[in-house]
Amino acid sequence: ITVGSEPEGIAYDPSNGYLYVANSGSTATPSVSVIDGANNTVITSIGVGVRPEGVAYDPSNGYVYVTNSYSNNVSVINGANNAVIATILVGWEPMGIAYDPSNGYLYVANWYSGTVSVIDGANNTVIASIGVGVEPVGVAYDPSNGYLYVTNFGSNNVSVINGANNAVIATITVGSEPEGIAYDPSNGYLYVANSG
Repeated sequence: ITVGSEPEGIAYDPSNGYLYVANSGSTATPSVSVIDGANNTVITSIGVGVRPEGVAYDPSNGYVYVTNSYSNNVSVINGANNAVIATILVGWEPMGIAYDPSNGYLYVANWYSGTVSVIDGANNTVIASIGVGVEPVGVAYDPSNGYLYVTNFGSNNVSVINGANNAVIATITVGSEPEGIAYDPSNGYLYVANSG
């Protein structure tokens, strides 16, 4: 499926069967490509902020959240009409984003700020900023313990955030320049890709 330039993040919206792809290289006309999963075709392109990177779906409100790394904000897309309904200012160069169903919050890794912005999906406002390691990039939620795991590219470690109080409770040393992270519900493990 042909989309925009340098596609990075992608998320699925089960309410409409669409996939949302952040085209990070489309800096002149930043966009998110919308793919209809029924026939694997691009049905529309949505204008967002500059250099979109991460994408997450919030099932509590049906919105898709896109981090715009060069705009320092997050675009909120309503999946019902594929329109941007809000723009949320976060930290410097937001990258990864993940949804926490236990509290309804979205967690945004801000690369240059060394922080994680916490967005309340109920009103699309930032309610907290959490200090983590150097150059945070990836975020994953672990439903077995309610924790968020954030890969810190520049620190070679992972910060563990307790979603109950939005505090860092542990730091785990991993390989060099960790980026992507994913949770495996079959064994309760998290897998971290060390790009360096």
